[in-house]
Amino acid sequence: MLRIFRRLFNIFWRSKTQPKTTLALQPAEPLSPADPPVDPPADQRDSSSLPVLAVPPQQTQTKDSNIKNLMQVLNVLRAYVLTFGQPASELELRSVIGAIVANLTTVQIENRQLEGFMNEAIAAFKSLGMEPALVEVPAQHLAEQVAVWLAQQQITVSNVISAYLQQFAPMNAVWNRGEILGLVQTVVATLNDGSLSRSGGRVLVDKVVESFDLTQALSRWVAPEWVALAQRVASYVSQGDLQVEVRSIAWAYLQQFQAILSPQLIEQVMETGPLNLSPADVLAGNFGDFSQMLYYKFQLLESEPVVTKSHRAIASDISRAIDEMRSRQASGLDVTKGVQTGDLEVSSPFGSGLGGTS
Repeated sequence: MLRIFRRLFNIFWRSKTQPKTTLALQPAEPLSPADPPVDPPADQRDSSSLPVLAVPPQQTQTKDSNIKNLMQVLNVLRAYVLTFGQPASELELRSVIGAIVANLTTVQIENRQLEGFMNEAIAAFKSLGMEPALVEVPAQHLAEQVAVWLAQQQITVSNVISAYLQQFAPMNAVWNRGEILGLVQTVVATLNDGSLSRSGGRVLVDKVVESFDLTQALSRWVAPEWVALAQRVASYVSQGDLQVEVRSIAWAYLQQFQAILSPQLIEQVMETGPLNLSPADVLAGNFGDFSQMLYYKFQLLESEPVVTKSHRAIASDISRAIDEMRSRQASGLDVTKGVQTGDLEVSSPFGSGLGGTS
């Protein structure tokens, strides 16, 4: 294991000693067009006159922290693969890495940086390979915990879906694959408290949809806590047409104003323009939980929504309303930036008793 860490450290040490920085040069006298720049011969150059690369201390600290995070995650990932086998696809591999980050309390990575961190972890994992060596006991325990966490997510989603179908689903509903997919996405987004990565969410949705059995879902016993969560899901499902329109308007805003998606932007879409919704229109009596659910759900949807001319006009109205709100608030409001969202009002079983956040 020490040899693996040494090889990993050498890989990133090379990038650390060759950082991408700008050159700090003193201003020179401007050259006239008749005097093109001429480099002196190599043997006449004065090394003292060459520019010096300056490495900001914060950049060095960030790289050190990133290397430490990678070493911890790769240690558990290796134990996971040796114990449970190689994930079937790169998306599943990303899901496992996200689960490891969620369960490692010593690794703190912001949700918006998680997908980029996964790219680095996969590249390092493929570079190191699977050398035969003993697996450290703490890494083995964490790998087993990750496997349980991933399995429990699927069980939890299935239980909430059963509760919804038994208690709140319309009697005449037709449950084809498309309807089931939309329902599963809503359930996963409702339960997600930020500990589930985007890749992990997509893998979870796929697995639940593939294993879905309507007869089993209708006959399974469900505990009261699943019914409470299913009631919230039911309130979101009943706003299906609204979800489609909000997503299209938000997409139009992102395209026109080069912004990124955030729960605040979604909330502005619902509050501003012809939608003119009331907080009483959603179960919780406010837009906070609903906007967070939509934020997570939109990240699970890979297809681009249809944007109409009216949606672009609404997006422009929202932009003006945001500018007016910024001018009225001393601290400023920027709904175009991603945020680290907190837990939902209904606590998510995804994070129960496992510790660690991403």
